[in-house]
Amino acid sequence: MHTPFSKKTQASLKFLFCSPDKYKTSSGIHFQGGLMAKVILINPAIVYSRWGAHLSDGSPDSLFIRLGLAYLSAALKANGHEVSLLDFRMLSGWEEYETQLLAQKPDFIGVSVHTIELSIALEAAQRAKRLLPHIKTVAGGPHPTEFPDSVLKNGHFDFVLRGEGEVSLPKLVENPKNFESIFWGETPDLNAIAQPDRDLWTDYKKRIWHEPFNVAGYRFPMPMAEVINTRGCPYSCSFCFGPGEKNMYTKLTKYGKRVTAIRGRSVDNVIAELSLLQRDYGVRSVMFHDDQFIIQKQWIVEFCEALHSSGLAASGLKWVTSCKADSIRKNPHLMKLMAEAGLEMLIIGFESFSPRILRWFNKTAGRDDNFIAAKICKKFGIKVWANYILGIPTDTGWHPEDDLMTVAGVMSIHPAHLSPALFTPIPGSPAYPFYRDRDLILQPSGSDSEGNRGALSPKVKGVDYDFLKEIIMTDADLVTTARL
Repeated sequence: MHTPFSKKTQASLKFLFCSPDKYKTSSGIHFQGGLMAKVILINPAIVYSRWGAHLSDGSPDSLFIRLGLAYLSAALKANGHEVSLLDFRMLSGWEEYETQLLAQKPDFIGVSVHTIELSIALEAAQRAKRLLPHIKTVAGGPHPTEFPDSVLKNGHFDFVLRGEGEVSLPKLVENPKNFESIFWGETPDLNAIAQPDRDLWTDYKKRIWHEPFNVAGYRFPMPMAEVINTRGCPYSCSFCFGPGEKNMYTKLTKYGKRVTAIRGRSVDNVIAELSLLQRDYGVRSVMFHDDQFIIQKQWIVEFCEALHSSGLAASGLKWVTSCKADSIRKNPHLMKLMAEAGLEMLIIGFESFSPRILRWFNKTAGRDDNFIAAKICKKFGIKVWANYILGIPTDTGWHPEDDLMTVAGVMSIHPAHLSPALFTPIPGSPAYPFYRDRDLILQPSGSDSEGNRGALSPKVKGVDYDFLKEIIMTDADLVTTARL
């Protein structure tokens, strides 16, 4: 395949795309002032999935890797450390987890923690400490970044790494005495860090052959890989952890103030990764995990041009990503370019078709934007994955007509797939204090159900969940029938 890069650019990118084997070194060698460490990275993602999840389960929660861990593994290996993975979806239970710990005897474990996984992460650290008292335990990810004290107070974790870890985690495992128990990770240059270590998942080449999207009447060409370009979201929807997640992506100013640092990679860097995925793994489809794909318009134009000039578009590479309805309405020309460059489906966060709820959620998109966005997608042959939320009490209570309006709106645009969720107050979201302070939350604080949007269990007081389940089931049946 023709490469779009100059020799100088290829040379500068060579290190970033070396195979994981090139990271490996012999035990006991010193690197940058520290001794090589043995690190186990832990993915405790069994709330939406389960212990021993089969690839044939065919859901994103069972199939997708955690790219953050893949980036950390690449960074650790690039600094000479030995890294392995314990993904709880690949283990039979706690007994196998403990067996693996005793067999590998790591120096460190690093646990990626979302709010719904907090109790599992704490138990993982507690068991590791009991079996291997010398071990150092590190928590990172969205929940520890936003609520570091809640993670540290139990005494099971030695360190909480807030924010991004590609630069600071290797330094921590080399010289832990140089770090406080709670510390901020240094902000990495996204074009300088090593590409994610996908082979950290020993079954990765099998994993990507399983279809993660159940879209009636359509199947993405397999295999499918995940990529992320932009870290962070510039918007402040009140229901979403995204505003709190801005604390994940920060930098220090020259005056010592920590500010949001939402940023993306260069077009060359992303195209090089896509070329690698196609060459080494035969990838034919890509899921971009950006919170919002359209942030820098000129980047989109250059990216689509590069997909063509690199031969990736001509090879038939298909891709899917997320976008806001008003971004689609304002940029139909970009939708055309993206469709011509292989965009097959957009995951659109409509969230509601009720003007009252859209205002309550602080959405920048309005009801009309939702309808127009769907029409633009249809015009250019882009399939729509519709995300929407039901059961939202506002300061005037819960109004079932809001949900009926949303269901009617979703039905009228004929999406390729429905993705309904019951409104869930998520710790760290702007809306969370409103429901917490009024004692409206039904999910116990600190439980695996807290922040769990996927379950159909009741979330907040004053909502008729039997009614919501009925309209969700009717909704799904109608759309599935319409697509077949």
